[in-house]
Formats: sequence, structure tokens, C-alpha cells
Amino acid sequence: MPLLAVVSVIVSCAIHALWNFLVKRAENKLAFTALFLIAVPFLFLPMIVLLSPKLVLPPAGWICIVATGIVYAAYFVALAQAYLVSDLSFAYPLSRGLGPALTVIGGMALLGERPSALGFLGIASVLAGVFVLQWQPNLASRLGSFFVPSALPAWLVGLMYSVYSVIDKVAVGHVGVHPAVYIYAAYTVCAVIVLPIALIRCGKETLFKEWQRNWSSCIATSVLNIVAYLLVLWAMSLPNTPVSYIVPLRTLSVLFGVLFGTEVLGESGRWRKLGAAALLMLGVSLIAVA
Repeated sequence: MPLLAVVSVIVSCAIHALWNFLVKRAENKLAFTALFLIAVPFLFLPMIVLLSPKLVLPPAGWICIVATGIVYAAYFVALAQAYLVSDLSFAYPLSRGLGPALTVIGGMALLGERPSALGFLGIASVLAGVFVLQWQPNLASRLGSFFVPSALPAWLVGLMYSVYSVIDKVAVGHVGVHPAVYIYAAYTVCAVIVLPIALIRCGKETLFKEWQRNWSSCIATSVLNIVAYLLVLWAMSLPNTPVSYIVPLRTLSVLFGVLFGTEVLGESGRWRKLGAAALLMLGVSLIAVA
């Protein structure tokens, strides 16, 4: 895997954890999510105008965009719910750890990718690190913490993460859709779906109040979200960058998420969660070398 792709993904990890922190900090998570998603098409319209010569897409590209927009919508609604019922340092590692495991299966089954033995070892190390982050004193509570009702939204986030990662690779790596055009169009589809859901569940007054309280954070989240994902899509568009390596590498964002949760929000389990850093770093290093 090219070093440039590795660096791009690691930078995106820090940015990704930051915007998740902003969502967790919002008073109404779903309203905040809908607002920052709606801001995306307006903020990045100049970028699309500059890229207008690249806007001609094949039918397969449009299919990927619509499919990804629908999956994004499920992802963001589940994410808002996960942060409503769980700590950032719990929901974030759980969803980011489940995604890579499922994506490896998707990459192998749908794209014919075959990670090397070293790559599989790296993936296993990353997932072991995520498991240690969730460690509890005894087996019953450790297993139970993964299946309590409050964890279900995080599981759905991880599932949607794995689905859209495979579609992303098809769109930018096989169909040849320009990454910026792809993400702009997919986020626009997503925003059109999520806004009515937020209006029904939260109401117009709640959205208006959330915008008054957190408009600057909404705009910041829109920008950070797109920049983080563009870095990943650009890395995916490079040759010799299998999705079954890139997605586990993105699990490094777990470290940043845990730091935001434990150090900034004061969530519990600081040393236990930070103790998993060695396993995660080992996994990232093996994936990069592979």
C-alpha cells in the first residue's frame, strides 16, 4: 500500500474523530446532523462548479451515488442515535471496529480482493485492539456490553460503514467517478433523505434552536466531514490500495475518538482504552507494510 495513501488516511482519521466529537457534544444529535448535512451542498457548490467538466457520469456512477446516499442516510441517523444513548468512547470504537471486519468480507466477496497473510495479521491486530477497548472485568459483562440495546445503533453504524466502503471503492476505483463529484452528489442525496426524518422526529423549532446554538459547529462539521472523506476517497482512487486494507487502517481514528471522549468529555476507562493503542498501532503498521 503506497505511503502517500497511508498518510492521507491517518490524517483523515484525526479529522473524522473531531467531527464525531462535535456531533456528540450537540444538544440534539439528530437535528445537528440534519443541519450539517444540509450545509454541505451549499458550502461545496463552488468546488463542483470548478469541476463541472467532470460532471458527466456513466449510469453505473449514478447508481453508486444514489445507493451510497441511501446508505449514508441510514449511517447518519444511526450515528445520532448512538451518541444519544452511548458515550463517544464506547460507540465510536465499536462502530469503527465492526466496519473493517465486515468490509474485509465485502471486499473479498464482491471485489475479489485477497489480503496477504501479513495484511490479515494487521487486520486481526486492529480488531483485537478495538476488542480490548471494550474490555470488562468478567466474561459475562464483556460479552453483554456488545449486545445491550444501547449498542445496537453503533452496530448499525458499523454495518452501514462497511456497505458504503465497498460501494465507494467500486465508484472511485472501478467506475472512475471523480471523488469530489461523487461525495458531493452522495451527500446531497443523503441530506434530502435525512432532513424530512429530522423534521418529523424533532420538529422545525428544534432544528431552528439547534442552529442558533451551534451554527458554527454545524458548518465546521460539514467542512471536516467532507475533507476527511475526500482524503479517503482519494487514497482509494490510487492503484494498489485495496478497500480491505484502507478501511481497517481507518480504525486508527478510534484512538483519536477515545482521547476526545476520555480527555475532553471526561468519560470513564481512560487507561484501559489507551492501553489498546499498542495493538492498534501494530495493526496499522502491518497493514501499511503489507
